Amino acid sequence: MILRDSLRSIACACLIVACAIPTSRQGHAQDFREQDTQSFRSLSGFDLNPLQDMTGLSRMNDLITMEGAVDAEEYIVGPGDRFDVSVGGPQPIITMISVSADGHLMLPEAGAVDVAGRLLGEARDRARTALQREFENVRVEVTLSQPRQFYVHISGAVPAPGRYVATPVARISTVLSLAYLDSTKTPLANRDRRPALRNIHLIHQDGSNERIDLLKYYSTGKTDHNPYLRDGDVISVPSYNPDYDAVFVSGEVPFPGTYDHRPDDTVYDLLVLATGEDPPSGFSQVRLLRTNDDGQTTAEIYDVKSLDRSIKLEPRDQVHALHDPTVRGSAAIEGRVYYPGTYSVVPGRTTLTSLLEMAGGLRPDALARGATLQRATLPPPVPQTERRNQFEPMLPNFEMFRADSLAMLQSTRLAEMDYISRAYLRHELVLQNRLPINLADLDASNPIYIQDGDRVFVPRDEESVFVLGQVNRPGYVPHEPGAGLDYYVEASGGLGDNAGRTYVIEAGTGRYLTAAEAQIQSGDRVFVDRLIPRADSDRLQQLLMADRRADLDERSRTVQNIVSTVGAMTAVITTYLLIRRN
Repeated sequence: MILRDSLRSIACACLIVACAIPTSRQGHAQDFREQDTQSFRSLSGFDLNPLQDMTGLSRMNDLITMEGAVDAEEYIVGPGDRFDVSVGGPQPIITMISVSADGHLMLPEAGAVDVAGRLLGEARDRARTALQREFENVRVEVTLSQPRQFYVHISGAVPAPGRYVATPVARISTVLSLAYLDSTKTPLANRDRRPALRNIHLIHQDGSNERIDLLKYYSTGKTDHNPYLRDGDVISVPSYNPDYDAVFVSGEVPFPGTYDHRPDDTVYDLLVLATGEDPPSGFSQVRLLRTNDDGQTTAEIYDVKSLDRSIKLEPRDQVHALHDPTVRGSAAIEGRVYYPGTYSVVPGRTTLTSLLEMAGGLRPDALARGATLQRATLPPPVPQTERRNQFEPMLPNFEMFRADSLAMLQSTRLAEMDYISRAYLRHELVLQNRLPINLADLDASNPIYIQDGDRVFVPRDEESVFVLGQVNRPGYVPHEPGAGLDYYVEASGGLGDNAGRTYVIEAGTGRYLTAAEAQIQSGDRVFVDRLIPRADSDRLQQLLMADRRADLDERSRTVQNIVSTVGAMTAVITTYLLIRRN
């Protein structure tokens, strides 16, 4: 008994000495951290060559951000892992012990315990059992305090293959991103080939290997496709030719494009990758187009709800997500309605009357006859940069024309019109995107159907008529039912000295009516044109002079043609009369 107590006292003394050892090293810890931080900054700033030996990151695990607590059923213990060993009660003695190079944990008095290659939970149980045999009535705890670091090897289609530092809490994407930091190099010298990120080979030291679909991790966020690394793993990134080794997905999916084919690929897997959802959604049917070796193509249509992982894909297969006719769009209604805003509609099925009911109907001060329906006739003006899939880099766009300008040029390039006519057509394409509607007189037998992206605007009825142009006091004049044009002109101070023709611009339709046919109503506009054109700026004066000069030239040519024609006819008649006289 005395010998046992003596051994226990010696063990406690060893624990105290062991606790003092890491404390004595803390004076140098700051220096190491500063060096490691500088090395990490160099790496993140692209000024460290990834091909160099990365021993400068020897304490990189001090800088790693954890995803959460280490899973004891997944973490595999190896040489270099540091454990905190606690022995005692209210004031336990704690020491830090590292797993030795041969995979053992040297415990005070308990001896060496083999823990390398074992799961963390099993390794801790073995260490606690060994300690409990020596300290029967004392509480002992063994916890992982700091993960180890080790080397992994990256090869294949990466800019900087080589050896990289990793930890057991690092995933493939963490280390693989370091191999792509050198943006001055391309992953492949052959521009016809690309990195096959869906077929990454992860080779372990025990000879086992896995085929990793990293793109599915990026698309769905499932960490099953981005596993943790082990000591000495080899990450090999193959390449593929998009013309022969790829599958294609298009249609109603968020991430259409070209993807490298996997041996176990199915239609379902590709749709999960292209939508980022499992199960995929947003459409009801898909079409599988396959080209056989003899050049013949076959097409099959599948329902998404009944789709399973039994339909295999082959290289060069094309999967198209069919447009669902019941997919809803949106339309906006603004102005004098009770609940203006954007509403869900079924394009081609929702009527204007239904949209108006969803918005709560017209307010009492709405100008129903002046409403307009705006519908885009051209594509958006901002050029759209297209990528083969979401994971390829965004390249600069070098388009010379905006999308709307290009569409207008394509629509007029074959027209047998002069430049002025083509310019006028392009001008009309831009402006004439509004349909005048009279909400007070909607015909149920001939409904107006709403399309995705439509905008309806209902103006306020100001109970007035806007008079502008060559009048002395232009502005709004209160509407007087049954009053004629003279009433509104006089209410605006009468005609000016340079007054010409007068037009009534009908609200909503925008038609120009003469004074004789117009029945002026609230919301209409009265425009009095100039009798003699006058310029309000130097630029307009130049245009006016050029127009007058062109008009004079045209008249001069007309007169010359008439004179020439009369002269020729006179000569012919004179000759004829001379011949008759002789």
